Amino acid sequence: LETARRGERQVVFVTGETGIGKTAVVEAFLKTVERQKVWIARGQCLEYYGAGEAYMPVLDAIGRLCRAASGDGVRELLGRYAPTWLAQIPWLLDSVPSADQPQPQSPQRTTSERMLREMAEVTEYREKHQPIREMAEAVEALSHERPLVIVLEDLQWSDSATLDLLTFLARRRERGRILLIGTHRFADISQGDHRLRDVIHELQLHRQGQELSLPLLTAAAVAAYFDARFPTHTFPTGLAGLIHQRTDGNPLFMVNVLDDLVTQGVIVEREGRWQLTRALAEVEVGVPESVRQMLSKRIDRLSHDEQRVLEAASVVGVEFSTAA
Repeated sequence: LETARRGERQVVFVTGETGIGKTAVVEAFLKTVERQKVWIARGQCLEYYGAGEAYMPVLDAIGRLCRAASGDGVRELLGRYAPTWLAQIPWLLDSVPSADQPQPQSPQRTTSERMLREMAEVTEYREKHQPIREMAEAVEALSHERPLVIVLEDLQWSDSATLDLLTFLARRRERGRILLIGTHRFADISQGDHRLRDVIHELQLHRQGQELSLPLLTAAAVAAYFDARFPTHTFPTGLAGLIHQRTDGNPLFMVNVLDDLVTQGVIVEREGRWQLTRALAEVEVGVPESVRQMLSKRIDRLSHDEQRVLEAASVVGVEFSTAA
């Protein structure tokens, strides 16, 4: 952010496996800067089973920014630099165009097939690139007022148009106090021909973007979480190690396991102290239903052969020979 304040636009991709805490890290960062004089625009990509809506997370981010910054001139800047975008979110407009305002005119008809083809190509080019140019100008204008932080979450589900805009914003050489943060699941783009993977590699190659890969929590980090969530606890020293071993330090898995232990009454608070209701050796760490559903959904996406390998591995045990 400090580099972006100096006018050097920054692009950061936060990545990791499911449940690693990508959103939590971004939220923690935003909390440290939200009281500073910065714009914060945050959009969410959604998983589609067909073609997604073009620029959906960007429109989401614009809408949130306008609602959060009412009266600060965001609408005016968008109306001046990106009228095409503002027209896509009419509920943000204070008024609609009057009937006497000039309207776009259709090109005159011609019988020349060549002329028609050329006009169609020009129109298609303009329709595709005009929104990108408009938003780039609007983003830079906003950043002149104050630094702009744009967060786009779950880019593995992004539409192609949003990735085009992201790339265009990252590669422009004009001065801009812009920090663009994108989160994505590494596993979802590491296999196959995923467009986002090419975008990230291209930006890294030209030093126009960087990737922050989040690691699993260490045993010490799990113990620190215990101390923060259960202050004044009297847990045996091996409990944090047991949870870490069972969850591999995946934050989402760890939190759900602890929630499950609290729900079952294995972890209780008595007289202001958190404690176990049974011996450590008797604590059974299972897979909570919420995590089980998430894993089942991901397993269902695997091929038949991959599912057979997982089934065989589950019978063999946690550790086994790859060759076998």
